[in-house]
Amino acid sequence: MKKHDIVYVLKNDIKANELRYSLRSVEQNMTYKSVWFYGGCPAELKPDHYVRLTQHGATKWEKVAETLAVAFRNDDLTEDVWLFNDDFFILKKLTTTQPMVQGSLAYRCQKIKAQTEGRPSPYSEQLMRTLAVLKADGKDRLDYALHVPMLINRKKGLEVLQKFPSVPMFRSLYGNYWSIGGTLMNDVKIQNNNDIPGKDWRFVSTSDGAFKNGRVGDYIRGQFKEPSRYEI
Repeated sequence: MKKHDIVYVLKNDIKANELRYSLRSVEQNMTYKSVWFYGGCPAELKPDHYVRLTQHGATKWEKVAETLAVAFRNDDLTEDVWLFNDDFFILKKLTTTQPMVQGSLAYRCQKIKAQTEGRPSPYSEQLMRTLAVLKADGKDRLDYALHVPMLINRKKGLEVLQKFPSVPMFRSLYGNYWSIGGTLMNDVKIQNNNDIPGKDWRFVSTSDGAFKNGRVGDYIRGQFKEPSRYEI
């Protein structure tokens, strides 16, 4: 598989907790060129490249968009990059660049509305906004907001950010705007203390609490015991 750079979009005060093990999983289970941090960097870790940014956005989505725009303009990066969060873990050898979707955005919005008894949250409001923008633009409306790595073409990603500067759900905007399709899968985010990944899972993601106190955190620490070359 062709080697692409990995871009971690990190908040300024990021801690090494999950990120340390995400890097271990990357080194063990991915073929890639180099690792870039954009935003913050814990003192205990040293990526191949670090671009320090002070993020000014009012919301976390605005901060992500601001950081992505800087990364996508950097021609020192490969043409296509793997987009990562600090809590993405690769459980099996990654052998495909095929994107993942978990159905339609409309269904996701309906599901969240039902779960919250109709009470809007900042996240559900942003999903609805993204859905409305894509509908108005005549684009597909698939849900790419899974907690898994996504391969992004930098020039295409920058075009999406410029066309939709105030719409935050970048992954779903990108996937639908460029009609990239995808393989159907359930999200792999574990947020409670009891669950662990299934035997066939290729990825897992965690909440801070589940990683620190839950069975999934113990599972990940057991899977990736050896330090990566990015640990100081």
